[in-house]
This record gives sequence, C-alpha cells and structure tokens, in this order.
Amino acid sequence: MSITDVTRGQGSFVSRTKKHPREGSFHSIYEVAASTTYEPTGSFKNTAFIVETGTAYTLTPADGGGGTLTAGLVAGQVYNIALSKVVNGSSTVVQLLK
Repeated sequence: MSITDVTRGQGSFVSRTKKHPREGSFHSIYEVAASTTYEPTGSFKNTAFIVETGTAYTLTPADGGGGTLTAGLVAGQVYNIALSKVVNGSSTVVQLLK
C-alpha cells in the first residue's frame, strides 16, 4: 500500500482539555473543623463554600475580594465564592467545595 492509495479527508480534532462530567457540580469537599485556621493552597483551590454550623467565622475571599465575611451567612447555603483563608470559632464548621 502506498501513500497514494490512502483516502484523505478532514480528520477529527481531539481535544486535550479535560471536561467536567457534570457542569455546575462540585467534585471535592474539604471540611475546616471548629477552632481551626485554614489557608487553601494549590492542593485544594476551592470555588465555593458552605457554613455548616456556627456563627463564629472570618472568611477571606480569594484574589482580594474586598474584605472579610464575619456575619450574616445562612447555614447550609452554598456560596459561589472562592476563599483564601478560613478562621473558625469553637463551634463553627465550614465546608470548602471544588
């Protein structure tokens, strides 16, 4: 078989970009326990969070998001805000979502 015997045509493009199986869903959770300070690093860059229990927290949005969050969040509500630092009080648990 020579190269001239091969039928030529438009080949399909193979994308090397990984796609999420379900758009708009979260795939990993990291729990920041009570009385803990946590700063997410490259190993777990979150995209959202949930205040699971408690009201004693200081949450710093990633990329200089304009100050800190210290009150007024509803427990169990998903907030689509990436955080760069989480400081929990004695009864507060925050779930970071990715």
